[in-house]
Amino acid sequence: MDIIKFAKLTEDAKIPTKREGDGCYDLYASFKETEIMIEPHKTALIPTGVCSTFPPNYRIALRERGSNTKWGAIVMAGQIDSNYTGEYFVAIHNSNDIPIEITKIVDDITITEDFIQFPYSKAICQFAIEEVPQVVIQETTAEYIQSLNTERGDGKLGSSKK
Repeated sequence: MDIIKFAKLTEDAKIPTKREGDGCYDLYASFKETEIMIEPHKTALIPTGVCSTFPPNYRIALRERGSNTKWGAIVMAGQIDSNYTGEYFVAIHNSNDIPIEITKIVDDITITEDFIQFPYSKAICQFAIEEVPQVVIQETTAEYIQSLNTERGDGKLGSSKK
């Protein structure tokens, strides 16, 4: 079995967690301040206080948790490569018209007319551990690719009519 090692970079950082049967691991924020504010329709990099090392045949793909819809937080695309040993940061976009505070002063999500408070103790995103496909990239001509007889061909967005 391969091993992925995590280390805490901050005293109160949490090593990612997963229950038996879950497909992904939960990832938590870690910061010194009382809260981090994400302004409406803006994106903020949220520190996690952890770093890792793992074999090069894996990558870590950051994803939203189902509960992110409760507070309008969109996790922007993120991949952690095996050769990255720095702190994990999660890019979270606030899709609301009011600020989001990730805060140490509440235990449950609080939503008012003026702001959303998200508990520091809860996971801000999840991640999947994925195998990195071993492939070879080769250059060819556009004529060769465009001559291939495929069902879709060069059909653009919406061309499948599904």
